[in-house]
Amino acid sequence: MTVLSPARQSGLSGEGAFLRLGTLRPLVAIMDASRLAPARVLHRAGLPEDLFDQPDDSRIPLSDYFRLCEQMALQGEDESCHVSLRPLMAGTSELIQARLHGCRSLSDMLDVVANSYNIIHGRKYNRVARRGGRTVYEIDDTDFPYALDHDEPFVILSLECLLIYVHTLLLSSVPRQEDVRLIRMTTRGAAAAAQSHLGFWQVPVQGGAPLFSLVYSGDLDRIAVTPQASPVINARTIYGGVADMLDRLSPPVRRESWASRVEELIARHYRDQGEVARLLGLSVASLRRALSAEGTSFRELRADILNRHARQALRDGQSIQTVAEMLGFSDGRSFARAFRQWNGMPPGDYARDPGLSENVP
Repeated sequence: MTVLSPARQSGLSGEGAFLRLGTLRPLVAIMDASRLAPARVLHRAGLPEDLFDQPDDSRIPLSDYFRLCEQMALQGEDESCHVSLRPLMAGTSELIQARLHGCRSLSDMLDVVANSYNIIHGRKYNRVARRGGRTVYEIDDTDFPYALDHDEPFVILSLECLLIYVHTLLLSSVPRQEDVRLIRMTTRGAAAAAQSHLGFWQVPVQGGAPLFSLVYSGDLDRIAVTPQASPVINARTIYGGVADMLDRLSPPVRRESWASRVEELIARHYRDQGEVARLLGLSVASLRRALSAEGTSFRELRADILNRHARQALRDGQSIQTVAEMLGFSDGRSFARAFRQWNGMPPGDYARDPGLSENVP
C-alpha cells in the first residue's frame, strides 16, 4: 500500500477537489507514446511511482493532475501534454506569464490569456464575452486538432481542468479572492461526472453545453490585480503554480442559501425543477431536501418570483395575455387562475387598482 504525504492525505479528505484515478489512465498511454517513462514522470512530480497500480476509484487530488502535466510538459517538451496534434514547445507558458505581468485588472488577464492561446494555437478557440453585467471566458474546441477523439472523456476532462487553470490563475492575482465572483461553469461533458473537480467551486455546473466556459458577475475592469505577487504567474511553470495554489485553497464559503441560488436561476428563466437541479449539480431529490431544510420548496419559490414579475408587469400596464406569455403560461386563462391563487383576486382587478391586494410589497 502506498503511503501518501500529509498534503496528499488532506487532498483525499473530501474537502478538496479531486479526480478518480481511472479518469487519468489515458496519461499512461500518452506517456508511452511520447517515450516518457511513467515512473520518472511520477517521481519528478513527487507522486508515488506505483500510483497507477491503485484501483480506478482511488481519489487523486486535483493538484496532482497539474503536477503530472507539468512534468510531462517539461520532460516531453510539449506543453499540450501530447493531447494536441500541434505540440506546444516548452516555454510557451513563460511567454504567457510574461504578458500577464502587464495586466492591471481581471478583465485584462482574461483578455491576455485568451489572446495568447489563440496566437499560440493559430485560431480563435478562446474568447471573452461581456454582456449584461457578466464576463464570460469561453473555449470553443469544435474544430481543435486533438490527438484523441473529440468526445473522448479524457479530452473533456482536460478542458474542464483548463477552466480550473484559468480560474485559479485569477484567484492567485487578487488581494481578496472573494472579489472574484464565479457564478457558473459550463462543460461539454456531463455535470455529474465533473462534480468531483468543478463542484469544488460550489457554483452551478451546466453539462452538455456547446462549449466550456467560466461565467463571472460584476465589472472585472474594476478589480485590480497584482501579477508580480501571484504565486502562479511567478512559478517555474503555470502548471506547477496552479498545483501549489490548489493545495492552499479551501472550498469557497457558501454565502448564499440554496433558496437564493434557485431564485436566481428561476429569475433567469430556468423554470423547470429538473433543469435547475442539474445546473446546481444536484438530483431533484437532493434539491427538494435542501430547500425543505430551509423551510421552502421549488414550487413556492417559483410561484413567488412569477407573482412578483406578474404584478410588476401589470403595474407597468402590460396586458394579461402579454404577461401570460412572458411568464411561460399556455394561455391567459391559466395565468389568471394562478394569479388568483397567489393574490386572492383576478389580474384584471389588480391591474386597475394594485392597492387592493394586501400582498403587494
